[in-house]
Amino acid sequence: MKYASLTERIAGDSVDAWDVHYRGMARLEAGEDIILLSVGQESDEFTPQSIVEQAIHSLNQGRHHYTPVEGIPALRKVIAKQHSEQAGQAVSVKNVAVFAGAQNALFAVSQCLLEPGDEVILCEPYYTTYPATVTASGATLVSVPCEAADRFQINPDNIRASVSDRTRAIVLNSPNNPTGAIYSREQVTEVSRLCAERGIWLISDEVYQSIIDPKDRFSAASLCEANGHCITVSSVSKSHRMTGWRAGWVVGPETLIDHLYNLSTCMAYGLPAFIQDAAAYAIANDHETANSVRESMSARRDALVSRLVDVPGLELFSAEGGMFVVFDIRALPISSKAFASGLLDAHDVAVLPCDGFGESGVGLLRISLCASKEKLVVAAGRIVEYVKSIA
Repeated sequence: MKYASLTERIAGDSVDAWDVHYRGMARLEAGEDIILLSVGQESDEFTPQSIVEQAIHSLNQGRHHYTPVEGIPALRKVIAKQHSEQAGQAVSVKNVAVFAGAQNALFAVSQCLLEPGDEVILCEPYYTTYPATVTASGATLVSVPCEAADRFQINPDNIRASVSDRTRAIVLNSPNNPTGAIYSREQVTEVSRLCAERGIWLISDEVYQSIIDPKDRFSAASLCEANGHCITVSSVSKSHRMTGWRAGWVVGPETLIDHLYNLSTCMAYGLPAFIQDAAAYAIANDHETANSVRESMSARRDALVSRLVDVPGLELFSAEGGMFVVFDIRALPISSKAFASGLLDAHDVAVLPCDGFGESGVGLLRISLCASKEKLVVAAGRIVEYVKSIA
């Protein structure tokens, strides 16, 4: 029997990159003492109890029936309010659509903006799910490498050089996953100006914005050049330790929200009310968790970097933000996939090879900072031991 060509576009290296993570997770769930550093989810922390209690209260009130496809008004209202305050962009509930996480939101946006013959620009290294997300529509991915020598910062001139008459969208993710690079206001302004000039959509994935230093926080939508063509994607996954709740959103032009409504109607038909109630409560009332996450990531980053920074054979890139640290093993006689697999087999530590993060990710590995500081110190020691065994 024949399968759609879509099945080929959503497969490949971007999916295979997760093999070590799933093997590590399976062993951890089987009771083995695995240090899982392959996913951006804090293993030693929980969603704040007040948010959990709000969900329980919602369930007890019978809030477990169908909901509006685009999201309940209360959640869309607090998202619009937060976005307006952070971006200085006047939006209302009509500019907001709710989805099952930022990943789902980005996929839906791609389906409504992109089609065969279009090109979409991604800056490498990029998050491993991005390629399938943007090419599922039939669009072509155009990669713009960010160099390690430049600390993985974007170069607007290189982005401009990659634009063609078929370019429909440019996707930016700051802080970047996997590198943690934070793009400057000047860099994003140049990209936004380019989008305005050429009639290109600017899609800004801002899921990590709330957990970086306040002085570095800004939304692409806050730029005057972004008016009308900027689409913001975010969620409560990182800001409120709600990864498994699957609550994300899109802020964009009303016409796009109308199209997203039509897509959601035939795809998800609304999200559970009790989850949306909890998310609305979190955004409106919990302003401390994001700072707690940021402080925790910073302390863990320092603890890990101090133990790996001078290891022969490793070049470590200390991230500015986000939840990860990237290290380069291209000086070692081993691929990043083989390194990650061997580290898990020999030392029970799971890290993620960046082969699926674009060609410039080959030879890099991503370490999550989401385990406790004590486990990160132990993992660092095991990484050093493994490097010595293959150097």
